[in-house]
Amino acid sequence: MEELRKELKQLNIKIDNFKEEVAKNRSQMLQRIEETIKTQEEIIMDMIKKFNDEFYQHKTNVLGELEHLKNQQDVLKISYAVNENKLIEKIEKIVIRKVQDKIDGRENEILMKIWIEEFKNIIENFDTLKKMKADEFKIRLKEISDMIDLYKSKIKAE
Repeated sequence: MEELRKELKQLNIKIDNFKEEVAKNRSQMLQRIEETIKTQEEIIMDMIKKFNDEFYQHKTNVLGELEHLKNQQDVLKISYAVNENKLIEKIEKIVIRKVQDKIDGRENEILMKIWIEEFKNIIENFDTLKKMKADEFKIRLKEISDMIDLYKSKIKAE
């Protein structure tokens, strides 16, 4: 039995040694894991910093390009407005010239046609004139008289 106790004691010593070795290995392993995690964390933080720097640079470039495009758009708007006004002026000049070419020498004839149309309009609305009150009738007659005087003066001027 003594032998058994010696063997048990030796086994207990071996078990204690094994436990110490496992604890030591565990401690070393935890330390290595912590170091690995810390290293990976530093690598990840460096990658995040690099990404943020690149993103900021890209954002700055995009904002600069956007500002440049806005400036170009403003220039184009101004150019468009100027060219539109020039085009409208040219069109107006061409239309005026074409109208003048068409009526050249026919001013009296055209004025006469307008005058005749106005008189037709007055004659057609004569019943309406008769139904007007005296003041309204007087005003309308004055307008008609002014219009006739205007046509007369234009015909005499030519």
